[in-house]
Amino acid sequence: MAVRNRFRAWSCAFAFATVLALPAPCAENPDWSTLDPATQELLAPWRDAWTTLATADRTRLLANAMRWQAMDASARASFMQRSTDWQALRPTERARIRARYAAWRALPPDDQARVRAAATQFTALPAAQQASMRARFAALDANRQHDWLLGPSTGAWIEQARTAFAYVPDGERDATLRMLQALPADARTQLFALARRLPDDQRERLRKQLLGTDPARRETLLLQRMSQ
Repeated sequence: MAVRNRFRAWSCAFAFATVLALPAPCAENPDWSTLDPATQELLAPWRDAWTTLATADRTRLLANAMRWQAMDASARASFMQRSTDWQALRPTERARIRARYAAWRALPPDDQARVRAAATQFTALPAAQQASMRARFAALDANRQHDWLLGPSTGAWIEQARTAFAYVPDGERDATLRMLQALPADARTQLFALARRLPDDQRERLRKQLLGTDPARRETLLLQRMSQ
């Protein structure tokens, strides 16, 4: 019973853990009767509701059970402590961590590699220098802090984008960012230069026109506007 209760608490907390991003190594939508006794014991709190659970929920619970069974006692104790620490966080802090993890997963592999290298370099710095850099980051406003989540490739030009398109409606910011990220580097640089030369109304019209254009034709449209 104690093991089952610990697993149930762990499994609930596990829904918010990053390891859930891993592929679940178990059968899709399995029937309760096909589960082995050890797995049934761990999942006993969900037995009565098993047939009504969504496939994704069954798969997640089974993946959790398999990973739990694969852990030794030390690994289980360590993970339980991390789960307890997670549950103790304020909802706003958990939301911030989820957002950061989602941003990390959205980065291209090259950016992830560069971030890992930078993290390695950071941990090698003296403690005083690390503290100074953390303080400088904490002093940035929310928008500048968010820019760091976009990764080094986008971070290299995001300030130019903010200058070129300073008043993008909230509902169009994500689409505008994706549009800029998809442009070739030369075309993006040309767009920023063009936008800075245009009056505000024409600049906004250009942005909306690019958003409404098929991605494959955006560079051609930009070249046409540059030649006018």
